[in-house]
Amino acid sequence: MIIYIICFLCFPSIGQNRLHISTNIDSAKIGEPIELTVKLDYSADIGSVNWPDFKEDSTIGGDFEIWGVGEINKKSQVDANDASLSIVQTLKVVSFNSGYIPFMPLAVILDEDTIESNALLLNIAEIKVDTTQGFNDIKSVMSDPLTFWEQFTYWIGNNWWWVAIASLGIVILLFILFRRKPKPVQLDTPVSLYDKYTELLNSLLERELWSNQKVKEHYVELTDLIRSYYFERYGVSTFEKTTNEIVTITDSINIDKETSYAVIQVFKISEYVKFAKKIPSDFEILQHNQTIKQLLEVTQPVETKEDSDT
Repeated sequence: MIIYIICFLCFPSIGQNRLHISTNIDSAKIGEPIELTVKLDYSADIGSVNWPDFKEDSTIGGDFEIWGVGEINKKSQVDANDASLSIVQTLKVVSFNSGYIPFMPLAVILDEDTIESNALLLNIAEIKVDTTQGFNDIKSVMSDPLTFWEQFTYWIGNNWWWVAIASLGIVILLFILFRRKPKPVQLDTPVSLYDKYTELLNSLLERELWSNQKVKEHYVELTDLIRSYYFERYGVSTFEKTTNEIVTITDSINIDKETSYAVIQVFKISEYVKFAKKIPSDFEILQHNQTIKQLLEVTQPVETKEDSDT
């Protein structure tokens, strides 16, 4: 009955959103690592993905321990009909029970819905010990007949040139250290957040990637610059957030509605460029570049008197 239930759970889920787990081997010995691959395929319309936080020395699948956690790899795929995304992560797991051990399904939350993976049935074999062989005697501890001074003298006699070279190097190093005059410490002039990102933006615009058939690369770097600016300016981590979450963050910033709407349009057009291969006109690209300049202008921190004195 248990095997029937496991086999029933092994069928993949139907639909565009699919969570699947697979292994490199179907059977292993007790304590032998098994490579487990967790893959999620989901639609680009999904707003947020709550991916499990796998940690070493924790349990997974009911009766398995995690020995190694690989990096999370994210990919995107665009065809004539729609765009889809995928997340893949590799784990190393072991079991210390023998027999047919079920690996229970994993779960991931997409927006407000929960999707479950397939289950696995792995054969974990015992390690057999040959009890017909006799036991070997434990060898007694042998003592070194030479004294410490005799060992040291013997080592110096065979390695005297290394001692001479090391002594000469120490003498030269001490001479350089005591002879060198201390240099005055030069303090770096602090750069404001506005100047930092204005310089980064100008550097990006000077390359004019869109003029060299690299519109997608331009929008990727432009939106990454905004995400990094949001993190340093407002302390909000945005690199793992979707476009819908970025839109929410932009709406919450204390700026005028016109600038907020323009920034949101930059993110939306960027999604079309990345996944639908839409190419905006040069006029639209220049408008979007100007929007980011305006964002830096209206959100730059107000310099206080204490900051100016510093």
